[in-house]
Amino acid sequence: MSVQSDNISSGRMNWLDGARLAAAFCIIGIHTSSDQLGGAYKTAEAHDRVFPVLLRSVSEMASTEFFILVSLFLLSMKLSKSATPFIPTMQLQARRLLVPFAFWTVFYAFFRLYKAHHYGYDHAIMDQVSSINHWLGYFLLGNVNFHMHFLPTLFLLLMFHRIYKLAIPYPLLGLLVVPMLYLNFSIGEWVWGTIKDPVLIQYMVRFVKILTYTGYGFFAYALYGFWQRGMSTEQAKTLFGFSVFMVFIGFVVKLIYAQKVGVAGEYIVRREMIYYGHYLLPCAMLSAFLCSWYLPWPEKLSQWSRFSFGMYLIHPAIMDLFDVAMQGISLQPDWYVLMKYCATAFFSLSLTIAIGRVSLLAWTVGLGPLPGERVNKTAKVVTT
Repeated sequence: MSVQSDNISSGRMNWLDGARLAAAFCIIGIHTSSDQLGGAYKTAEAHDRVFPVLLRSVSEMASTEFFILVSLFLLSMKLSKSATPFIPTMQLQARRLLVPFAFWTVFYAFFRLYKAHHYGYDHAIMDQVSSINHWLGYFLLGNVNFHMHFLPTLFLLLMFHRIYKLAIPYPLLGLLVVPMLYLNFSIGEWVWGTIKDPVLIQYMVRFVKILTYTGYGFFAYALYGFWQRGMSTEQAKTLFGFSVFMVFIGFVVKLIYAQKVGVAGEYIVRREMIYYGHYLLPCAMLSAFLCSWYLPWPEKLSQWSRFSFGMYLIHPAIMDLFDVAMQGISLQPDWYVLMKYCATAFFSLSLTIAIGRVSLLAWTVGLGPLPGERVNKTAKVVTT
């Protein structure tokens, strides 16, 4: 009977590379399934919304929350192998996350003007760019674009990594994700119903989200503790089957939500089972990936997974370029979404690879050291 600990020593965890790639392509699927203004094709016929809502449902199986879980799992691996103090750890994470975040924040603040000009809302974007309060929101909340919130949110979640460690020897703490999600919905509902200042609401909602999303941190570390203790191939097969079963249940719930969106023609608030099905599905997905370690995952996944971060950062720009290029061309929503997804996925990956080959820009997509770090490294080599 083979044991998973032998698999760890034999090479990379290819299943984790597969999870990272799945997250990148699924995030693109979520965003390209909407219309040009981020809606659910409200003006289209109900039957024309079938493919967009189905693509979104499938893609949401590896949503932003799944990306967060994968990132926290990777951090748990790195920190368990070293005793780096808190401040140096967070300084390193700031360089890896917040420096590229600052670059792309400035980029999208002005790049959005391209689409805004063609769709007639450039004055609104110019008003934002000239507002200090909006710039604060760009850097503190990541609301310069619909995807940039991920980086400051992840960084703040990483600040709790020391208490997440409790879940490694005590994996039941991973179940905290459930009550934390309950608090996220309940407190968030109170905030929206009580606070009237629209700016304050944004900060309060993000504050609550950070505190309650720590549940994902406990789950990721608990899962790493489970992985660290090892499992036999037979155990992995059984647990993989159970995880897939839970993923299937979560997907059924998502199909119910898809039907509601398809009928309404707009994205509605997730409540009760739809809410929990959506936000717990990433936990089942990561569990399924982990328990699939015994499968013959391709070794080349490690070469491609390193592009996932860049694809996440770049894809909204490709989407904007596509929307402008297709403006005035009449297509059914299913064909439009399919073409948009394929073009965005292909060019996001291609552009990430291209940028990664430029030494001065590779850091912007997580494929190289910062310019200052490169200089320091060179100086060190020369002096020695």
